[in-house]
Order: sequence, then C-alpha cells, then structure tokens
Amino acid sequence: MIIAYMTTTYNDSLRPRVFGTVQRFIEPCILLLLSKDTSHGYGLLEDLEKHCGEKVDIGNLYRTLRKMETNGWVKSEWDGNKAGHDRRMYTITKKGHAFLENAVVALTQTDSLIHRFFEGYQRTFQKGVSL
Repeated sequence: MIIAYMTTTYNDSLRPRVFGTVQRFIEPCILLLLSKDTSHGYGLLEDLEKHCGEKVDIGNLYRTLRKMETNGWVKSEWDGNKAGHDRRMYTITKKGHAFLENAVVALTQTDSLIHRFFEGYQRTFQKGVSL
C-alpha cells in the first residue's frame, strides 16, 4: 500500500520518497483476516502479505496485536499445541467489528479520492497533451 515517487529536493537531486501510505492500514487488515477465522501471529503474518499485500515485521505485528488487544478490538488465548510450542490465538471482538466497519467507510472515501486524482491526472496528461 506504499507508492514510491521521485521528488526534487532543495539541492536539485532526486531521491525516492514514500507517499500514499494509509496510516495504520495493518489494523483493518488484521481485523478482516480475523473476521474469517481465529489465527496465531505467524498465520497472520503470512496472510497479511498474501491477502492484503502488507509485508510486516513480526515484532511490529505482535506490538500491533497487543495494542489492538488493549483497545478491545481483539482478544487472545493460549492454545496448547501438542505438535509444538503453545501459541496465542487471536479473535476479533464486537468492538473490533465496529472499528473494521468504520475503517471500511474511511478507506472507501480514500479510495474514491485517489481514483478521482488519477482520473484527473490521466485527463491532463493524455498522449500529446502537456502543460
């Protein structure tokens, strides 16, 4: 969900900048995944990249999950795994569902604004048209 672009700095050199990030996009992604099924951290890590396009550091994921649990959006329980280590399983809460619904409304508005921007850009910079 990150768009890179080139920009001119004060010394006229070009450098890549990160632009277009959706702040806290990982949170609604996690809630969407947990709406489908409970999961443990490494399962979420894999699914975030596969289904949401978000590559996340495992440490950041667990910090985010702890914050989401503090906010009441998810709850967790230890699951005794006979084949290996015990793991913490995460489940979305009613408060998490409400946050997800609000996030979808906000992301839909953002999506609309971005599409309008690209439509305007394409109209302005059609072949043969220049500023």
